[in-house]
Amino acid sequence: MRATFLSTTTKDGIALTGLLFVPRRKADIALVWVYGLGSRLSSGSARHNALMRVCGQANVAYAAFENRGAGAISFFKNKKGKYVPGGKAMELFERCVLDIEAMIKGLRREGFKKIYFAGHSTGANKLAYFMEKRGCRGVQGFALVSPMSDIPGIKEQLGKNYAKALAFSRKMIVAGKGGSLLPLPLVGGQFWTARRFWSIAREGANEDTFPFYQSKRKFLWTKRVKVPVCVIIGEKDEFADRPTREILARFKKEIPGRYFSGAIVKNANHGFRGKEGEMTSAIMRWLDKAGRGRAKK
Repeated sequence: MRATFLSTTTKDGIALTGLLFVPRRKADIALVWVYGLGSRLSSGSARHNALMRVCGQANVAYAAFENRGAGAISFFKNKKGKYVPGGKAMELFERCVLDIEAMIKGLRREGFKKIYFAGHSTGANKLAYFMEKRGCRGVQGFALVSPMSDIPGIKEQLGKNYAKALAFSRKMIVAGKGGSLLPLPLVGGQFWTARRFWSIAREGANEDTFPFYQSKRKFLWTKRVKVPVCVIIGEKDEFADRPTREILARFKKEIPGRYFSGAIVKNANHGFRGKEGEMTSAIMRWLDKAGRGRAKK
């Protein structure tokens, strides 16, 4: 695989930096990795190495971009010279649609005609929200890797402070202070702006794309699924609030049957540490099943 830096710009003028790994033989297929909460290009090297290896063997290009959620607290300069807040604590979740569109644009510019996405953790939430807002435009398939809901874990961590933190967040937003950090004791020592906490911790928010913790809630984005979607979960995901087989069964119920496939990686945690090979193999089996994961020789 030949490695190159790749830059693409969002519609609101944010430059996203990425790495593109191209097979020796010409390929028109690319798999794009979308990072989870706070992760960046330097994160998860073992996963990247495994994905590069299997993609190279399948004659599929592999790309990974930093998005505006990279790091804990970050700022990105737009085309007007203004700094846009980002990072885990400050990003505006809804802008992920612009990031994903820019990734598609950048890879189209490089000549790739078939683009698949794999989103890990919050990256999976972002792909689901993209489908809700844009359908499957420009994408041949989505892999949702470790697609957990953050809300049950936040509720458990904060206990009685959960409702207080939400109420305080709303009060700050109404007062025009949504970009200010919440008091650390109120949110378990985590850095969250009021607006970001309101997004990630509130039931029914745009970011709440996987409400499997409530049996009567529907997954809104699944109505727009028109391409293969694969759900891959670690058997021992530490952020799961129930057995992972139950979570996978809920995805199977919500996603149209003709497009759904799923896998549970035995003994794997949320980040698939030590099980990167099994996770990447599951992605490649899905690409093969989709019928477009391998280029003709």
